[in-house]
Amino acid sequence: MTSFALSRSPALDHHVTQGRAWLADSAQGANTVALSYAAFEFRLAIERLGVHYWLELLARPLEEKDLRDLHSFKRIENRIYELGGHQKEINGHFEFMRTVLHLLKIERKLPTPNLEKLSSYWHKCSELCHIGGSLSSSDPQLMQALFSDLEQIATALVEQVTGLVGWPVITDDGLRQLRADFTAARANAADIERYFQKTGAWAREQYQDGRAAEFIGKAIPPKDSNDPSAV
Repeated sequence: MTSFALSRSPALDHHVTQGRAWLADSAQGANTVALSYAAFEFRLAIERLGVHYWLELLARPLEEKDLRDLHSFKRIENRIYELGGHQKEINGHFEFMRTVLHLLKIERKLPTPNLEKLSSYWHKCSELCHIGGSLSSSDPQLMQALFSDLEQIATALVEQVTGLVGWPVITDDGLRQLRADFTAARANAADIERYFQKTGAWAREQYQDGRAAEFIGKAIPPKDSNDPSAV
């Protein structure tokens, strides 16, 4: 069983790990205090994920005024929507990027952030973090149902924090337009492949621990400009 940490950590999976430890200690909801603490940790985990996504999109260090937005998941959610688009656009962006990874032969999961679902999870966890959760904790059937809900939330959060490689940011104007067309169903995977055959494409992974960057996947060389099929 996962042990409980005595100090907080900024690690992305910290609150997920702590929530799972409390959940395992809840005896499937019978130990209601443990169940409440699991919900509290998962709520923090959702907020931590939101901050991670937001910072990826912000692409700059946090400023003092930004900290006011950390007081509410709804505020964090709205900031993500402002920078990354709403859920339909986010879905399209990540599907587009998964297609790009496939074309570059990069075997990596890229789970789509579902902010609507994360928000519903946050509210579900909050039910156990307020006095109403304590007052209703004498109902064993309700606690067992909430335990099942938290198990589902835990599974979803584990997938997000273990499969997360960041929020891919596109800086090339042509690729941005292609992504917009892909999201609007005006383009497909074949169009992306043709674009890369025309421009060429490669990927390089950069590390935060001081290691030198390295090329990954399989580069797509541009076709000869004299080749009619390259147009």
